[in-house]
Amino acid sequence: MFTAPRTFFGQSFQRKLLLFVLSAVVITTVLQFLYLINNFRTITDFALQQNTAGMERTVEEFLANYAQEKAASSGLQIRAAHDNLSALGRTAQQLVDSGVLTGAAAGLPDLAILQTPLEPRNGALTSPADATYDTFIPPPLVDDPRARSILESSALLNLSMQATFASNQNNKFIYFVGDEADPVTRAYPNIDLATALGDSASLHFWDDFFPGTVAGWTRYFRDPALRAQVGDDPLTIVGPYDDAAGQGIVLTMFYPLWDAREDRFAGAVGADIKLDSVIENILSFKVARSGFAFLMNGKGEVVAMPETGFQLFGIDLQAVEQGSLTFYHGDLASSSRPAVQQMAAAIRANQEGLLKIDLAGEGEAPRRELISYASLDPVSDSDYAADRWKIVIAVPEAEVFEVLTSTDSAVNAERSRISLLSLVIVLGSLLLVALISVRFSRASTRDLRALAGAAEGISAKRYDVDLSLKSRDEIGQLGRAFTAMSREIRDYTVNLEAKVAARTADLKRASDEISRLNDQLRGENLRLGAELDVARRLQMMVLPPELETNAVRDLDIGCFMRPADEVGGDYYDVLQVGDAVYMGIGDVTGHGLPAGIIMLMAQTAFLTLAQSGERDMERIMNVLNSVLYHNIVRIQEDKNMTLAVLQYRQHEIVIVGQHESVLVCRTGGEIEVIDTADLGLPLGLEQEINEFVALQRLRLNPGDVMLLYTDGVTEAENGARQQFGIPSLVKSLRDSHTLPAGEIVDRVMADLYAFIGETQIYDDISLLVVKQR
Repeated sequence: MFTAPRTFFGQSFQRKLLLFVLSAVVITTVLQFLYLINNFRTITDFALQQNTAGMERTVEEFLANYAQEKAASSGLQIRAAHDNLSALGRTAQQLVDSGVLTGAAAGLPDLAILQTPLEPRNGALTSPADATYDTFIPPPLVDDPRARSILESSALLNLSMQATFASNQNNKFIYFVGDEADPVTRAYPNIDLATALGDSASLHFWDDFFPGTVAGWTRYFRDPALRAQVGDDPLTIVGPYDDAAGQGIVLTMFYPLWDAREDRFAGAVGADIKLDSVIENILSFKVARSGFAFLMNGKGEVVAMPETGFQLFGIDLQAVEQGSLTFYHGDLASSSRPAVQQMAAAIRANQEGLLKIDLAGEGEAPRRELISYASLDPVSDSDYAADRWKIVIAVPEAEVFEVLTSTDSAVNAERSRISLLSLVIVLGSLLLVALISVRFSRASTRDLRALAGAAEGISAKRYDVDLSLKSRDEIGQLGRAFTAMSREIRDYTVNLEAKVAARTADLKRASDEISRLNDQLRGENLRLGAELDVARRLQMMVLPPELETNAVRDLDIGCFMRPADEVGGDYYDVLQVGDAVYMGIGDVTGHGLPAGIIMLMAQTAFLTLAQSGERDMERIMNVLNSVLYHNIVRIQEDKNMTLAVLQYRQHEIVIVGQHESVLVCRTGGEIEVIDTADLGLPLGLEQEINEFVALQRLRLNPGDVMLLYTDGVTEAENGARQQFGIPSLVKSLRDSHTLPAGEIVDRVMADLYAFIGETQIYDDISLLVVKQR
C-alpha cells in the first residue's frame, strides 16, 4: 500500500527534500510547543521560587551591608574621638612623668596662654567668664595650695586642648581633672563650671560623679596581666548619661594618668562626646515602610532606638541614678517577649549576623521581623571589660516581600495569554515554513538538475560544458568547478604536447635563476666574511696589551675577550695616567662591522679624555655620550652602547655609567654586587644625559678582587638553554679569589666553558679582573 508514495517521492530529489524539510519542521515545532505548554507552569513556578529566594538573598545582603556600613561610620566617629583624646592623654602623661602635674614642678613661662587667672564664684575658684579656658577649684579645695599648683601646672595643656576639641565635631567638652586628693578641673570651652554645677559644685568629682573608675584604672596600672590583656591603651568609656554640667546626653572618654614614681593615680584627661551625630546616623535609616535601626552596647542595653522600636520589642527606657549622674537603660533581655530575649542573646553572642524572629502573640497572625546586626570596634569600660557595641536593623518581612504576592497573580494571568498567543504563532509559522520550503526546494534542485545533465554530457565525452548557475552557495561553487574541470580535460586532451614543452621551458628558466642567485649569494657571503674579519681585528687591536696592564703597580689585572662567531661590540680598556688608573668596560648593541666601529669610537674618545688629564668622571661620561651620539647619527645606525668607566686612585674606586653589575669579593669571601643601572644611560640614545649620570664609590683593601664582565658571560647558555647567570659567576669568583688575577680569569672561563659544553657562543665574552695588591 506504500508503493505509490514511495515511487512518487523516490523519482524526484525535489519531492524528497520537500518531504524532509516539512516533516522535520512540523514534528520539531509540535513537540516543542507541547513541551513548552506542558512545562510552562513548572517553569513559572520555579521562576517565582528563584525570584523569592533571590529577593531574600538580596534583602539579606542589603541589610547585612547596611548594618556593616552604619557600624563602620559610627565606629569611625567614636574612633576619631578616641584617637584625639589619646593624643592629649599622652601629652598629659608626659607632664606627669616630668613632675609637672603632680604639684612638684617649678613655675611656667610668663606667657598669656599659660596663665591661670582665678576669681571666687559660688564658693569655688574659677576663671573669669570671658576667659578662653574654664578652670575650677571646688569649694572644699580653695585653700589647698597643692590644688592651686596642679591647676596652674595644667595650663600647659592649653597648648593642645583647643586643637583637640576642634579636631572632632562630636566633642562637647575637653578637660583635665586632678587626682583623688585634688580633683581640680581645667577645660575647654569655658562653660562656667562653677555656675553650671550649681549645688553639685562641692561634690567630689571621682567619688560622686564617677565612683569606681579610679579603682579600675589603678588595677590596670598595677596588674601586669591586665595590661598585657588590654594593651598599652588605657582609655575607657562611660555612658551614655545626662551630664551634671548641663551638656545633655553624652558619652565620656577618660585617659587616666599614672604617677609611676609614687605608684598612684595622678588624674585624667576626658572628653564628653555628644551622641547627636552618631544617633542621627543610626536613626536616619529607613527601609520599607516601618524598618528602623538602633544602637546597643555589649550588655544588650539600648543606647539609641526610635520610639516605634521600644513598642515593637516591648521594652521600657529607664533612667538609672548612679552617683550624681543619670544613666539611661533599656535592656532587650528585659522584654516580656521570648523571641526578643532570644534575639538579644544571639546578638550578644555574635559579632554580626542575620536573624528572623516572630513577634506574634499566641493566636495572632505571624509578625516576622528580619534582624541584621554588625559590631563596632570594641571599647573598654571602667573595669577594662571589652564592650562591643552593635548596630541592629529591624525590618518587617511582610513589607519586604509584599511585592512577591502581586507578582504571583500577574504571572498566572500572563500564563493563559502567552499559551494562546503561542498556539497562534505556531500555526502561522508552520504555514509560512510550508510556503518557503516549496520555493526553496524548487530553487535548490534547479541547479542540481543542471549539474546532473552536464555530468551525463561529460560521460558521453562532450567536454564543451558551460554551466551558468545562479546559486552562490556550495552548489554554485560546484558548478563553477565542474565547468573549469571540463575545460581542463578538453585542453589536456587537445594540447597535451604543447603544454609539456611549455612546462619544460618554465623549469629551465627557474633553474637558470637559481644558479644566478647562488652565485650572488656566494659573493655576498665572501663580503660579509671579510667584514666580520675586519670587525674582529678592530676589536682585538684596541685591547690593552699585557705589558700595559702589568705596569700598574698597585693592581694585579687579568683580562680576557673571546669574540663571538658573528662579532659583537664588547670593549674593555685599562689606562694609567699619572697616579690614576682608568678602566672601562662596555658592549655595543648588535653585531658586525658597525658595532666594531662604534666600539672603536668609544675607545678613541675614552683614551683621548683620559690622556688629556680630565678627572671629572661625570664630565667624561657626558663627553663620551655626546661623541657617540653625534657619530651614530652621522653613520645612520640604530645602535647604542652600555659603558661603565672606573677611576682608581690609592685604593679608592669611582664608578660612573650604566653597564652590568660590578662584583667585589672581599678577602674573607664576602661578595658585594654593585648595580650600575642608576649610574647613567646607554650611550648614544639621547643627546644629553647629564641628569641621569651618578657616581658610586668603593674601597679596595689588599686581597680584594673586583670583577667586570659583559652580558656574554652571564647570558651564555648550555644545551638545555639555561643561562650561566650571576649566581654561577659569583661562585666561581668566590672559589678563586685567593689566586692571582690571571688565574682567576682562567678559573672563571674554565667554569663557563664547562657549563656551556658544545653549545655555540652567540655573543662576545669579556672579563676584567682587578685585584688589590
